[in-house]
Amino acid sequence: MQPVLVHDLVGRSVVTQDGAKLGTLKDVAIDIDSGRVVHYEVKPTGILSGPHLIISSDEIIEIQTEMIVVKNTAISVTSPVLA
Repeated sequence: MQPVLVHDLVGRSVVTQDGAKLGTLKDVAIDIDSGRVVHYEVKPTGILSGPHLIISSDEIIEIQTEMIVVKNTAISVTSPVLA
């Protein structure tokens, strides 16, 4: 595993595994006790524009140089945009 700094992730495109662009990474929430990422906060673009989306760390498939790829199921009825 190659470490990456949070500020290097902020601003990257967030897309589903099918290639649908959800937005750009705004922030990352980390559990202080475990040091693990809890969720990613995404600023939506396009048709999903509105409140920030919360993507669970379990939904991340891959973090690439230019983008973060998430499962197609990352946006569910519990997401702020669809609630």
